[in-house]
Amino acid sequence: MGTLILTVFLSLFSWLHPVHIALLNIDMEPDTGNMKMVFKFFSDDFENIIFQRYNVQLNITQQIDPGKKIGAVNRYIDDSFEISINGNHISNLEYTGNKMDELAIWLYYQYTYPGKIESVSIKNEVMMDLFDDQTNLVIITYHDKQNGFRLNNKKRNIEFNIN
Repeated sequence: MGTLILTVFLSLFSWLHPVHIALLNIDMEPDTGNMKMVFKFFSDDFENIIFQRYNVQLNITQQIDPGKKIGAVNRYIDDSFEISINGNHISNLEYTGNKMDELAIWLYYQYTYPGKIESVSIKNEVMMDLFDDQTNLVIITYHDKQNGFRLNNKKRNIEFNIN
């Protein structure tokens, strides 16, 4: 009987994800200033943070597009993510769409910096106010180079120069 209860218990919790991780992928064209960003979140965690912060129920775990509720999503990105180019804070990322499945939501943004990108500073605090063990992976691609960074509650910032 104990084995059966343990098996049922483990089966139920195998549906939950034991890690708290988010992904940010940034593709840059430093010479033109074009940037494309993709955030990826576990759907249930993202629904939870949007509800806690803004009292908005997204229902993306049922693969319902945020639709008119996208304002709360964009507000969350604005509140928890900052990027500066050449020392200039960027505040008007353009939302271009999303993709969903039962486990994750991908949010797509773009921005064009009016000039050459020489230095970048990123502060990524997404989901960190929800989970103490949150890890945010950041992958940045430019000039056919790819750099990966791991951020957490102790390290929330990245700064680098583009050579």
